[in-house]
Amino acid sequence: MIPQKDKLVEICKAHILSKDSEVVIREPYVPFIPEGWNGVLVLAEAQNLSKTNSKYVSCLHDLDPLERFFRLSDPNNLGIQPWDDGSLKLAVQSAFNIDINKTAVSNSIVWSQVKQNGNNDNPSNELMKLASSFWNDLLSVITPSIIVTSGKKASTVINGIKTKQWKHIQLRLPSPMAMSRVSGMFPEKELLSRYPEVEESLNKNPEWLNGGYRQNKVFFACHAVTVAKTNKA
Repeated sequence: MIPQKDKLVEICKAHILSKDSEVVIREPYVPFIPEGWNGVLVLAEAQNLSKTNSKYVSCLHDLDPLERFFRLSDPNNLGIQPWDDGSLKLAVQSAFNIDINKTAVSNSIVWSQVKQNGNNDNPSNELMKLASSFWNDLLSVITPSIIVTSGKKASTVINGIKTKQWKHIQLRLPSPMAMSRVSGMFPEKELLSRYPEVEESLNKNPEWLNGGYRQNKVFFACHAVTVAKTNKA
């Protein structure tokens, strides 16, 4: 389901970066919005379009601009790592008790940068400002009720928007490096006994723990539950 698709296309066209921009793909893209959208929009930081993902980058270059606007089309493989690997799915399901299949997903920074050697690079401050401008226009059309950002950069982009008509929940970034530093401090059994919401989500969707980093995912989900409870209206 893509609400007011023509308006979203106009917004994307207005935010295509210039040819001299230091980004991999100049076109921005709209969120994946499922049928029966529940009004929750989850935003990670940015796609990794480095040389390690060259096959995906090549596919993007083969698309026309309109197709690149709507590149987030496969709910089973959106190209948003913390969502695809189950980390954000488990966290958001546990924190809000919603149908995760009816949740919208994207990245806050809708362009990606790489270093001269082809490795992934952190988005520049200027790119984050451009992302805030893009979302300012886009959110006036899709109007979510809750925005969940994951990571400091994602939060900064959304906090940079002047007009806010949604509730903003700010989570940490579930990167393996960051989570692994702290997740082992608490046994999984102890965490699940204190966070039944997470245990219930896991029992219903054990596949979200596939691919490794089980302890990280459980710990991050507990963090999300705590943040959501703290920010209840």
